[in-house]
Amino acid sequence: MTRSRTYLAAATIAILALTSIALGSAIARPSDLTAATIATGRFHSLSVAGHAGYGRPPAPAPLHNCISHGADGAMGFHYIKGSLLDTTLDPTQPEALVYAPDAKGKLHLAALEFVTFQDAWNADHPGTMPMLFGQEFMPVNAVLNNGGLTVYNIPPFYMLHVWIWNSNPSGLFNPWNPSVSCAGAAASGATRATLASATVAQFACRIESNRA
Repeated sequence: MTRSRTYLAAATIAILALTSIALGSAIARPSDLTAATIATGRFHSLSVAGHAGYGRPPAPAPLHNCISHGADGAMGFHYIKGSLLDTTLDPTQPEALVYAPDAKGKLHLAALEFVTFQDAWNADHPGTMPMLFGQEFMPVNAVLNNGGLTVYNIPPFYMLHVWIWNSNPSGLFNPWNPSVSCAGAAASGATRATLASATVAQFACRIESNRA
């Protein structure tokens, strides 16, 4: 074997070795979706979610109710962790957990929702859109004649739903799920915990701070 061929063979072996190491590392490192699934599996228990700081906004806030959208399907009930409503996005720490009611009103963890307020995000990350799992967030803008607030009576925000716990025929990241219904929501209404008072105060404070 000539010297040039020897060098070529050695270089090829080195490249293959480095590729194998890189591939092995990629396979060993869990994807963001896998990490999110592992981190949130414990929240199938509402009690565990509550102890972790998640809860429903108090009535009469629209987000207190089961959220649906006619023929497009529904989202369900949102349990929010106020302390996470900032501009930090972490696939293992969703700002909200979405629970779908069954026909008897029992709530089942269905999706994760990642949320950041538009004003805060735009100030910290001008000219960019929030993104996780390779997906851009969806903007929820203010509606007419509502004081600059969205249909949910909170300031404009960016959101991303991830249906890792309930298959969504419309797509993993579609906000509406036609397989979810709010028909059993009435049976859930009086029995589910709302946010702890400290979290409510923090949630409200963050909403107010984003109105300015």
